[in-house]
Amino acid sequence: MSNHVIEAADQLRWWLRLPPTNLIDRGDHVRFRHALYLMIHQIATVLYGINGLPEIMYFPSRLAGARERLNGLPKAPVNAGTSLWTMATEREPNKAWETAAGLMRETLVLLDEGSEATGFTDSSAASLEIEEGVFKPERSNSPDELFAIATAAAEKIRHITGVESVALGGSLARGVADDQSDIDLLAFGPGIPDETERRRMISAWPDVQFGPLIEPACDSVLVDGVMVHVRYWTTGTVDDMLASFPSPPAQRILAEELQCCHGLIDPNGRIGEWKRALDEFPSELVAGVIEQARLRLPVFRSLWQKAGTADDRIHLYCLANQAVNDYLVALYIRNGRFLSTPRCTHRDIPSFEVVPSELETGMSQLTDGVENMDEAAARWRVLEGLWEELVGMRSKLP
Repeated sequence: MSNHVIEAADQLRWWLRLPPTNLIDRGDHVRFRHALYLMIHQIATVLYGINGLPEIMYFPSRLAGARERLNGLPKAPVNAGTSLWTMATEREPNKAWETAAGLMRETLVLLDEGSEATGFTDSSAASLEIEEGVFKPERSNSPDELFAIATAAAEKIRHITGVESVALGGSLARGVADDQSDIDLLAFGPGIPDETERRRMISAWPDVQFGPLIEPACDSVLVDGVMVHVRYWTTGTVDDMLASFPSPPAQRILAEELQCCHGLIDPNGRIGEWKRALDEFPSELVAGVIEQARLRLPVFRSLWQKAGTADDRIHLYCLANQAVNDYLVALYIRNGRFLSTPRCTHRDIPSFEVVPSELETGMSQLTDGVENMDEAAARWRVLEGLWEELVGMRSKLP
């Protein structure tokens, strides 16, 4: 079984353990719709993998004809394609999530049954039971309490061989955390620490309720009702990225986190040095990131038109959310911020100086479930209108 299938299955298990219903509660509409788009691709990846077909997690999406193909697979939940169709067309968020959760559970049961039949085992997958919402926190935590947990975790992470400095990232570092927020930590050193050591040391933390899930460069563990994510970066990767400016960074998530992070352990002052380098960046960098996103528009347009002609609402939903991600990347960089994927955009954007007038309405129109294909052409006009206004606003600047 390929690593793509294993990774996609692990992500499905995490969605079930930590349902994105908190995004619905927060009114983080764009991020919730982006999460559903990811689930659609991850479910399809696992089901195609079970049936010996190529995985299809691409950008721009290649998930064309998924309803018919999935409904016709010999090893798949009954009417899996129809359930995926419901995820992509349902406008009510809670109903869309209910369908998604059911299909993920059925998909993982099939995967686990097939793994047992073939004798396949995977340590991370085998340790994850299929149960929804098991680790919903029993109590909420204030930002101050989350910061205290993050600081304590950073002190433990610094003792992992090869970790030199640790920073706080995510919503807590950005000042937009709430009582449902996770903790995101960034660990830096000359190399990525050994996975076996990471598992051993993190497993020994007090109050661990679940995990850790150890991935090549990221660990996740539930500690006292709070999910803690640790992402590992090499100092060389950071230095190379900064040295390459004004070329757009290959690791936008690294640039995004560094720009907003808060140093917790920084004995050599490197984190502070990197942040200062990102206080301002050249206009060529802004133009390059925007142009990188705009160059994909013709590809999206072609795929979008084909999806509309074929009444392929699953594919259109995926394309719409991917295209919105590209647009938001451009909008953020135009306002002096890096963005990798939609997160807390409903809180960030009100503070931006450059914001198209119909942005909030346009984002909802583009990312919502696709009720009928008459919307396809209209959605594309909305997207092009937002791009036109953003580019026009950019051209007026000195």
